[in-house]
Amino acid sequence: MEHPLLFLSVILDALGLPAHGGDSFLAKILAPHMQYSMLAMVVCIIVALLATRRMEIIPKGLQNLMELFVSWAEDFIDEQTHDKKKTLIILPVMATFMFYILVANYMGLIPGFMSPTANLNVTLGCTAISIALYHILGVRFHGIKYIKHFMGPIPWMAPMMFPIEVFSHIGRILSLSIRLFGNMVSKEILLGLLFMLAGQYLAPLPIMFLGVLVCLLQAFIFFVLSVVYSVEAMSEGH
Repeated sequence: MEHPLLFLSVILDALGLPAHGGDSFLAKILAPHMQYSMLAMVVCIIVALLATRRMEIIPKGLQNLMELFVSWAEDFIDEQTHDKKKTLIILPVMATFMFYILVANYMGLIPGFMSPTANLNVTLGCTAISIALYHILGVRFHGIKYIKHFMGPIPWMAPMMFPIEVFSHIGRILSLSIRLFGNMVSKEILLGLLFMLAGQYLAPLPIMFLGVLVCLLQAFIFFVLSVVYSVEAMSEGH
C-alpha cells in the first residue's frame, strides 16, 4: 500500500512524466515501486562512497559503522562456510542484499515515501538473483555433479527424490519473495488504516515501533536464507 502522497511521483508529475504506472515502457520503468527501488540503490551507493571517501587506519564515523556491518556479515558467513575463500565469494552479494533491503524497508516509515519491498516485483527480483546465484555456485564448485544434490542420499530413490527436490527449490522462491513482500505490505496497510481511522499522531506510533523491528528482521531473514542456500550449493553432497 502506498502513501497518499509520494514525493517522487509529485516531482515526476510536475516534469510531465508518467509516475503512477501504465502500459507504456516508460510508465513501467517509472512506476512508484521502481522509483523508490532506484532511490534505495542510490542511497546505498552514496552511503558506500561517503564511508570510503577518506579511509583511515582507525575508522570513525560512517566508515566505522560500515566496517562494523561488513565485519559482522563476514563473520556470520564464515560461521556457515568455515572456508574464507567461499566466504569472500558470496560476501559482496549477501552484504548488498542486507543493506539494500534495510534501506528499502525503512524508507516506508518516512511520510511521502514507500517501501519498494512492499511490491512483489521487487522482492521477486531480489529472490531471482539469490536463487540464480546459488545454482551458479553449485555448478561452479561441482560441475555436472551438482545435479546429485537433487537425487537424495539413496540412488534407487532418485526418481522419487528428484521431483520433490525440484518442488522444494520452487518453494524457496515463494518463501524468500512472499515472506518479505507479505510482511512489508501488511505493515503498510496497517499504518494506512491507523492513519485514516485514528489520526496522524499517537495512534500509529506503536505500529511504527513494531515496523522498525519488522524491517530489520525481514532484511536479516532474507540475508540468512540466501547465505544458507549458497553455502548448501557449495558444500559437498552426502
